[in-house]
Amino acid sequence: MDYFKNQLNQWTDWQAAIAEPGAFEPLIQQIYRSENEPFKTPELVPDSLAAVFAVGATQIAIFPPTSIATHPRDRYQTERFSLTRLARLQVTAPILLHSGFIFDTYQFYYVIYQPLVGISLTEFANTAEPLAKSTLGRQIGTALRKINREVASFNQVDVQVLASQADWNQLGATFAAERQAYLAAHPVAMNRFVHGQLNGTNVIVTTGTVGFQHFQTALQGPWQMELVPLVLQAFGGDPDFLAGLQTTLQSPDLATDLLIGLLWRADGPAQIKAWLGVDTVTLTTLAQKLTRLVKNESEG
Repeated sequence: MDYFKNQLNQWTDWQAAIAEPGAFEPLIQQIYRSENEPFKTPELVPDSLAAVFAVGATQIAIFPPTSIATHPRDRYQTERFSLTRLARLQVTAPILLHSGFIFDTYQFYYVIYQPLVGISLTEFANTAEPLAKSTLGRQIGTALRKINREVASFNQVDVQVLASQADWNQLGATFAAERQAYLAAHPVAMNRFVHGQLNGTNVIVTTGTVGFQHFQTALQGPWQMELVPLVLQAFGGDPDFLAGLQTTLQSPDLATDLLIGLLWRADGPAQIKAWLGVDTVTLTTLAQKLTRLVKNESEG
């Protein structure tokens, strides 16, 4: 019996199906039955990659099939590996309950977990006092020192290949060459665990601590990559968050680490353009602006 009835020919079909929890309900009910978990009507949880639903006190992430996505098994294994690893490191994250796959109309990989209970960093930042922001920044720095440790390869993502394929020339005629020269002069370890998307949604403030969620795009690479969405997006350059982070992260030069992180990310050009609001930039200008950000200095 096929529990999933929708036809998936392209990515837009997947997105349309996610928007209708009823399309996944029979499939989820069968998965929960097979895992001996109590079933309740699924409620959609926004996610850019997987189909994620709240089912009672648990959540399930269902990964798109190979017919419309590349390496869905890799995404699934990355999520499962990451949740298991953070539990071992005693870093707050969703608790993995079950993982596996189901043969249906398509082969779907899934993970079921106990989600974090708290508010997003973005929500927290809207009302938090400076001391609370600094305290959270310190907690994040402590957690990152545990997370961003050396790790064996756990998926097929090659950071160096992806970064080299990015269009660095869109930032200016000389930027690509400047980037290559800078990275050659600043070698970094390429075997650290990196969540990669620690934005204001994926950092969760829980009771007394901070947690992280949504690990489908985690990878092995320079730990400095972790700082980019955290500082530029989640923190928005807030000096209280930054002060707390630097206290426990123990980076001797946060601006340089941010620059290295940007230059190693496949989305580096887009991140730089979005942050600066310009299409053309030199490496020197970028480094100066990052230094001012970290030091909380005005443009004047």
